[in-house]
Amino acid sequence: MSTRIPVLLRVAGELTIIVVGVLIALWVDTLAEDRRDRAQEEAYLAGILSDLGTDSLGLEDRRATAQRGLDVADRLLALRRNAALDPPADSLAVWLFRAAFVDNFQPLDHTYREILGAGGLSRLSDEALRRKISGYYRSIASADFFTDWYKEEESDYWDLLANRLHPDDFEAVSRSERGGQRLDPTRVLRQLRSDDELVNAILMNRHWTDLRLGITGRRLAANHDLAEALRDGLTRLGG
Repeated sequence: MSTRIPVLLRVAGELTIIVVGVLIALWVDTLAEDRRDRAQEEAYLAGILSDLGTDSLGLEDRRATAQRGLDVADRLLALRRNAALDPPADSLAVWLFRAAFVDNFQPLDHTYREILGAGGLSRLSDEALRRKISGYYRSIASADFFTDWYKEEESDYWDLLANRLHPDDFEAVSRSERGGQRLDPTRVLRQLRSDDELVNAILMNRHWTDLRLGITGRRLAANHDLAEALRDGLTRLGG
């Protein structure tokens, strides 16, 4: 009996060493996996932050374009109301073309799609940040119906210009954009002051451009808010 005790103790000791070794190995693997997950999450957050920087530039450009469209529409309407106002010779037809201009905003969402393809936003540890990211990209998609419909309105406006303006006016716009020959605005100005349908089209486009300006402003605010949250998230992960 006494001879079996050392054997049992030796076996127990060996089993303990094996268990401890397995536990240590599992712990090391867990640490390594946690580091990989943390590094991947940092890469995801940094990627989205970079995408947002590109989005911000595009949105700022669209906001400036929309504001210019409003300003141009107001100048055209002022010319309509005040016969004493004389437009610069090379700008009136250009103003008519610029009174409505919109293109659909396409966010740079490569990183977001990569996260979804890799298993979804659950790959990110911060639940509040996951909601912010998801909300940002959903809000971009939810407004697409507006820009798609507005482009139809814009197309109607371009068709109206094509039917109302003389071909020479279109050519003059092209030349003036290149800094070439100046346009005699008399014919276009007469059209503007006598054609109610044209003026109604300008008013309608001004209305939708104003709405577009508001949507773009809200998108920019959401962009900046998410970018700040991502910076905070990166700081926490790096800490």
